Amino acid sequence: MKKILVLTDFTANASHAAAAALRIAAKLDAGICLYHTLPYIPLIPIDSGGPYVAETANMLFEDSKERLIQEADKLREVSVMVMGHCLYIEERNGEGSLGDVIGDLTEEPDIEMVIMGGRSGGALEHLITGSNTAAVIRKARKPVLIIPMNAIVNVPEKVVFATDFGTSDIPAVSFLHNLAVRLGFDLDIVHIIPRNEVVTGIGAEVAFRNYLVRHELSYNQVQETDVHKGVQHYCEENSASLLAMSHGEHSFIARMFGHSESRAMIADQRLAVLVFPPGFK
Repeated sequence: MKKILVLTDFTANASHAAAAALRIAAKLDAGICLYHTLPYIPLIPIDSGGPYVAETANMLFEDSKERLIQEADKLREVSVMVMGHCLYIEERNGEGSLGDVIGDLTEEPDIEMVIMGGRSGGALEHLITGSNTAAVIRKARKPVLIIPMNAIVNVPEKVVFATDFGTSDIPAVSFLHNLAVRLGFDLDIVHIIPRNEVVTGIGAEVAFRNYLVRHELSYNQVQETDVHKGVQHYCEENSASLLAMSHGEHSFIARMFGHSESRAMIADQRLAVLVFPPGFK
């Protein structure tokens, strides 16, 4: 069975994201793996208080397991109330930072995607300022869906994929095309060009367009004075439920984050964002 890996820190934002994961998992006929990790606590020699530290670490780990069980039970209750049946939900906890463990977790073939909440501000803001989120994006092997607290938790009806014609965009579009069939959303692919920009290299665009033609897909090309604000305006004008982008050295996200003026727009972004990490193939 395919599963959605739902990261939790037991906050309200994490619970909000888990509620969205329930609806998406039900639509995909998938299960949920609810995961929490504790910071690594190094062992200390016994003459320096080792037993006390080890006992504290064990207590924290057991508390984490208990809270995970409680969260999983709540999700099962909600799934019965909302969907009319109980989804398969398992709970797992680990030790170490998310950046340390997310790579191995997302290498597992049954994990289809990752869902996590945002602590404050918009989802895109966390790719800049959220250390945990940034670590997950860098190390994950599967797409990561970041859901801000005030984002709508329903299954998306329209997904906008912002492309810069990078090589990583083709597997991302392939994933989204398949996901669109399964979830029933409209896929809107857009390339935003700053006004008066001179396009010099078209090789990547030709390859990308050829891929779209072969799969009976199309894209929109839009000129905007500011590419960063252009993304926000495009999503608003086209009633997007979710924004999707690749994250790599030459990706659209890299282009956005290379400009300090983009931070204000990113902080105001309230859409959920699906990010395809550098390790996604």
